[in-house]
Amino acid sequence: MSACWMFMIFMGYRLSHVAQSQGTCTCKDYLKTVCVPAGGNVTVPCPNLNGEDMTFNLYKDQKVIYNHSKTQEKNASNSEAVELHENQVNNSVSFQLIGVNATFHGIYRCEGIVMFPPPYITERNPLGILVLVEGHQCKHNKDCSDSRDQNSVFPWIWILVVILIIIYSIIVTIIAFINWV
Repeated sequence: MSACWMFMIFMGYRLSHVAQSQGTCTCKDYLKTVCVPAGGNVTVPCPNLNGEDMTFNLYKDQKVIYNHSKTQEKNASNSEAVELHENQVNNSVSFQLIGVNATFHGIYRCEGIVMFPPPYITERNPLGILVLVEGHQCKHNKDCSDSRDQNSVFPWIWILVVILIIIYSIIVTIIAFINWV
């Protein structure tokens, strides 16, 4: 009977490591949800890069919708009004979406490319902006990221379930040990 218990303990230990390795995310991307009124503006930050000739691409749902370089700017999609803002004080660049409406719904990211001086560097900003428009995709007037996220409660439920299972397992093991010894 002890071999059975040892087998169960080792299987439980092994399964806990399998579950842990599947849930581990090595990605460094972040998502910020922004709820804006119709006609409002949204800022999408770009990575801080240094170089003489740089190109910045604005992505909406993994598709380039706008790019800007020192020599030319190209609007790949005419549905969004986009402006590039350069802050000379802290050398930062960001895109601003102007006159947001329901068609602006999506995840926006910025990518910067240094063309000169070499080496050729491509860097993507890890912060993605999820744009939601009030009255269409979100229902309150504040920034959606300020409200309490329901997903933050979810891990605590799992922790509580695991603790209860551990307590139950210890009690059953003690009772089994007393009965068999």
